Amino acid sequence: MLISEPTRLFGKREIESTVSARWIMALALLLLAAGWLPVTGNELLASRIFPTWLHTVCELAAVLVSLLVFASVWTASFHDRQHHTVLLGAGFMGVGLLDLAHLLSYKGMPDFITPAEPQKAIVFWLCARYLASLVLLTLALQPHARTTSRADRALMLALSLGFVLACLGLALWAPELWPRFFIEGQGLTKLKIVAEYGLILLLVPTALLLLRRGARARFNSADLASAAIISILSELCFTLYANVNDLYSLLGHLYKIAAYYFIFRAVFVVSVREPYRRLSEEIDEHRRTEQRLEYLAHHDPLTGLPNRVLLHDRIEQAMAQARRDGGKFAVVLMDLDQFKNVNDSLGHGAGDALLLAVAQRLRASLRETDTICRLGGDEFLLLFHDLREREAVLPILASLQAQLSTPVAVEGNEMRVSASFGVTFYPDDGRDLETLQRQADTAMYRAKDSGRNTFQFFDPSMHAQGMERMQLQHGLAKALEQGEFELHYQTQVELATGRRVGAEALLRWRRADGKLMPPAEFIPVAEQTGLIVPIGAWVLHEACRQAALWQNERQGRPRIAVNLSALQFRQGDIEATVQSALQASGLPPSQLELELTESILIGDPASVLATVTRLKAMGVKLAIDDFGTGYSSLAYLSRFPIDKLKIDRSFLHQLDDASQGAVIVEAIIGLARSLGLRTIAEGVETEAVAARLLQLGCQEAQGYYFARPVPASELFS
Repeated sequence: MLISEPTRLFGKREIESTVSARWIMALALLLLAAGWLPVTGNELLASRIFPTWLHTVCELAAVLVSLLVFASVWTASFHDRQHHTVLLGAGFMGVGLLDLAHLLSYKGMPDFITPAEPQKAIVFWLCARYLASLVLLTLALQPHARTTSRADRALMLALSLGFVLACLGLALWAPELWPRFFIEGQGLTKLKIVAEYGLILLLVPTALLLLRRGARARFNSADLASAAIISILSELCFTLYANVNDLYSLLGHLYKIAAYYFIFRAVFVVSVREPYRRLSEEIDEHRRTEQRLEYLAHHDPLTGLPNRVLLHDRIEQAMAQARRDGGKFAVVLMDLDQFKNVNDSLGHGAGDALLLAVAQRLRASLRETDTICRLGGDEFLLLFHDLREREAVLPILASLQAQLSTPVAVEGNEMRVSASFGVTFYPDDGRDLETLQRQADTAMYRAKDSGRNTFQFFDPSMHAQGMERMQLQHGLAKALEQGEFELHYQTQVELATGRRVGAEALLRWRRADGKLMPPAEFIPVAEQTGLIVPIGAWVLHEACRQAALWQNERQGRPRIAVNLSALQFRQGDIEATVQSALQASGLPPSQLELELTESILIGDPASVLATVTRLKAMGVKLAIDDFGTGYSSLAYLSRFPIDKLKIDRSFLHQLDDASQGAVIVEAIIGLARSLGLRTIAEGVETEAVAARLLQLGCQEAQGYYFARPVPASELFS
């Protein structure tokens, strides 16, 4: 605050210009009023108006201001030594010295090398006035402000001092070279009056140029214009005075001091005030940066919610209060459901907008005593204080779910958000943040596994399940490295002839102990961890290799069907993977059938359509797996280049004329026929179901009735 206060005290340039205009008007009126005063004509009174001692005071004041101009410029930092200000500083160093010589040469002063007399004093006076006027005119004629070099700075000072030395030398040791400006007994000569008017002729265009120039970035031309105008008033006084002691002489000296003051103010703005203002701004900016860094150290930059650092402090406070009061509090880990789909389909900008909207809703629905923290990504940690019993958290969670379920508008898209919550309590489930957060994370994953959009309280039994899940994840990665995966194949037949037309490749995991793990136990974990991408690539390569081997062994030309995961479309380069598998195996593309789930086709229609179209262009076949169990739509069926619909096993349990399953199957077959697609039913386990499917018009089938999944070596045995 102390740094910024002087800036306010100095005021704006517009205010300064107004003040300068008022000064000039006042001084001009004073000059006009002086002509009406009788004292100017009374020689006795005039000598008392401006005695020698007052002249000495005025000239000393002028010398002091001149030297202040020089000192302000020469002590400024190099960054602030603009060419204009250096010119003023160097010039007024010379002006000050000449004014001092004028003072010492004034009548009534002790001898200054040679006797003090009016002629010598006038010579120094005119030298000082012309030097000051020429400096101002030179500055007004310069078009642009620029920083001066050290050499230019030294040169300008040398020229100024050289001019002073020349004037001193000529006035003290060669006075006969100067024309007469004063004749004893007669007073001022006409040449002296002409010289004063010459100064006015120099100052008038100078003032006009400076006024026209306006405010510069590096000096205040309004102040310099004011100095030039006041100097004109000063010179007018010296064309009107009758003797050196009258009122006009006094006014002329006072006006000169006022002009010097405005020059000093113009320099002061550049050399002192502007650096001071910049320092103030730098300090304010530094303070704001520190405050911003302090804020970012404790808050999430996107949502403005507390981060882990501030959360740790809040947890410590909550634990201290709970120990004092014997109460408890809840730590809830919240993770948005399917948030990655938003980033993948709409982009990270939309994802950030959604996170910001969720944060705002969380703030609005929680109590002031509660804490919301964003851990990163789409994970939030909530701290609920002052809970006397575990059930007290239920209405809070219900309120949160209600708030989140309201549609959110993001970039023109309406979204519905849900979240999974894991709940732990202090001190029942843990006595430090790390433990509470880890157990909340375990409970949250249980909520995910339970179907999402729900909450789970932590239970110690979850630890064992969490460890099992972690071991399974590690085992999957190790299985891929050590070749523990294998493929089994299930025959696909043509219903009308019973001929084998293909085989579906089904993934199996044979553990180190020789036992096979069911796919339903490890495929979901592979999907959640992203391992399904490299595993899926291995499946494609192995299936193509085996199919090509069967063809070389003249086992017919069975088409090989391979399931693709939605994650392979989002994270993996599926086109390159398929191309690599076909090239490495030599399998004709027409013998490879890729089975896509409906979720793949509707996840990001534009991107998926482009990918599927390029896959089709390779020559591979495309089928929709488990058709009818997801989001079935004629729109995507007509847009995507699909070859086959695969009827899910869930529709085949009661396949008679009256069953709903028969109606659905008949509708699927009819839809496929109208679109020119083939149909294949999976999970056929009886002869009656096979016959009924043939009757309804289904072309192909697979299931236990025809063959169980077997290793490659047993398929043709």
